[in-house]
Amino acid sequence: MKTFVLINAILELVAGMVLFLSPSAVPEMKGETAMAYTFTRMYGGAAIALGYYAWMVWRNYGPGPVARFLKTFVFFHALVATAAFFGYSQGINSFIGVCMLHLILALATGYFILKNR
Repeated sequence: MKTFVLINAILELVAGMVLFLSPSAVPEMKGETAMAYTFTRMYGGAAIALGYYAWMVWRNYGPGPVARFLKTFVFFHALVATAAFFGYSQGINSFIGVCMLHLILALATGYFILKNR
């Protein structure tokens, strides 16, 4: 499970950096409004913070930090998957990949929660 925590840390740090520092790197962001860029940067900042949190849990691996990580990240991944699904259902077809990735991560996190009971 320590590897799972590290994978989450790396994914969120990298995605967060891209979204925060260069939202125009996302193909769908070309030509968007300043508000869309701001929201993308806000999500990127949140992803960086969660990635840092996961990194700290990985570095200080133990039952307490891991339990808190799992509880936090199951909600994070489930909510992002839900938001991405709403985007997909509104016609943003590229969001299906984001939805599926976060759904898989939410299910994996839920599995680890049940496994560690």
